[in-house]
Amino acid sequence: MERAADARAGPPARGRDPGTAMRDAFRQRAVHAIDQIAESASIEVLADALAASTDFGAVVRVLRDPAAFPTAVPLDPLTDALARGVAEREHLAAKAHGLLSAEEAGRILGGISRQAVDKRRRAWQLLGVKVANDWRYPALQFGHAGEVVHGLPDVLRALADLSPWAILDFLLAEDDALGGLSPFEALRQGGHRADEALRIARAQKADVFG
Repeated sequence: MERAADARAGPPARGRDPGTAMRDAFRQRAVHAIDQIAESASIEVLADALAASTDFGAVVRVLRDPAAFPTAVPLDPLTDALARGVAEREHLAAKAHGLLSAEEAGRILGGISRQAVDKRRRAWQLLGVKVANDWRYPALQFGHAGEVVHGLPDVLRALADLSPWAILDFLLAEDDALGGLSPFEALRQGGHRADEALRIARAQKADVFG
């Protein structure tokens, strides 16, 4: 009980930077929660969590497994939904061959600046997805020579009313109409496959907003 009380300590002392105090308070609560999970979860649950490729992914895997929580530990009713959302985004990022920073994307595109990358994203010439407070760029959209996959901007503009993560999900989903290819793969093939991917993108928008 003392640890729980400490983790929920009141406002910071006068004169202390509020941002630092807020981070410290959150860190205390997070560490307290992780300690409880580490003590109560089974070895199997922990082993599965440790198999994740990132620290954040390990935490998400534990949060999704009810076996990690003793009955004495109340679970926020939104935790499972949030964990599923984070896990799905992590899955999409892996299928997209990773998410690049603006600086990394700029180097691939011939050494353009972060601002130029951002300008292309806002013009739907690139796909960027929001991670925390930063924009990240799925690596799969770039070709070997540093070019953006041909036809992708047209698809992005067709889906501009959807969220960036929803667009990425669409681009990575295999579709029977494309012979089992994903729209990303169809665009890479070019020709009638790419034309069909654009047609499906326009139909997707009509289904959502029509």
